[in-house]
Amino acid sequence: MATSGTFVFNPELAELMDEAFERARVDPAHLTARHIRSARRSISFMLVDWATKDYHDFRITQESFTVVEGQAVYTAGTDFDTTYINLLDVLDASLTRSGTDTPVEFTSRSSYMDIPDKTTEGRPDRVFVDKQRDGLVFTLWPVPENSTDILKFNAVRKYEDSDTAADNADVPYHMYDAFAAELAFRLAEKYSPPELESALYQKAQVKFRDAQNAVRERGDVRIIPTASRRTRGSAGRYR
Repeated sequence: MATSGTFVFNPELAELMDEAFERARVDPAHLTARHIRSARRSISFMLVDWATKDYHDFRITQESFTVVEGQAVYTAGTDFDTTYINLLDVLDASLTRSGTDTPVEFTSRSSYMDIPDKTTEGRPDRVFVDKQRDGLVFTLWPVPENSTDILKFNAVRKYEDSDTAADNADVPYHMYDAFAAELAFRLAEKYSPPELESALYQKAQVKFRDAQNAVRERGDVRIIPTASRRTRGSAGRYR
């Protein structure tokens, strides 16, 4: 028997909703507009929850912006491209000068406050990323000494909104089943008996874990031990 030779399976949200309702033992033939609104709302909350669980590769994007001499603070959507307002977090960063990348270390809010002179200019080697409600705010130190250096960073973006049932889910192929399983559990919370809700919850956890494992990085992992320095107290105990 010949196979199809195609690779176009990309279900719309309507199909994923039907699948999820069926798993929750709700006949799609009996769905109302209220059911559909409820499912879309559940999808939105589900993706917010997923955004806090793991950083899948398909949500990581490399971004950059050119610094301005004497300007330390850069607000996403104001000081650079408005698409950056869709970003949730920053994983790592580097500064490009004359074609050479230099790592930029993250600093905390408290550590930045401890810097005695925040007006010092030079090559930025630290950044405080402030995750505000409306987007990310970058504070560089030292303050940029030119307007040609480029800050590059790997960022995690939000999931796209589920506006209509005709949209496709903002997830890749390997996560379709996990999407349907998690949505089925969330719909079961509303429409199904408790015992089915519990069973669907367990299945959803397994499907999400399988999806995570499907895209885990397969590069070599190096574990470098570090020795901690210990001193002896007056009683001979290490501390």
